[in-house]
Amino acid sequence: MLDIENLVRSGETQRMGDLEITPQTNVLQIQLRGHHAGLIWNRPRAVIIKRPDGEETILPVRDLTRMIIWGMLAGGILGAVLIGLTNRQK
Repeated sequence: MLDIENLVRSGETQRMGDLEITPQTNVLQIQLRGHHAGLIWNRPRAVIIKRPDGEETILPVRDLTRMIIWGMLAGGILGAVLIGLTNRQK
């Protein structure tokens, strides 16, 4: 019923001086079989820096917004559980 793919995609390489910089993203694709409906979610993954001597450095990208959203969700669930526990005791 659902086709789910988790892919890593590289963006267009940019040159800055002697460096080649390539962004990477995680792509989550969810599609309904037989339909044109679906969901595509892109998240930053890393930046790859290639030097003229061939050395590559991978700099991971921390998605601060995603971490904040997960923290807010956890706080909301914890708050709901605490409210439920206090109301139960009355």
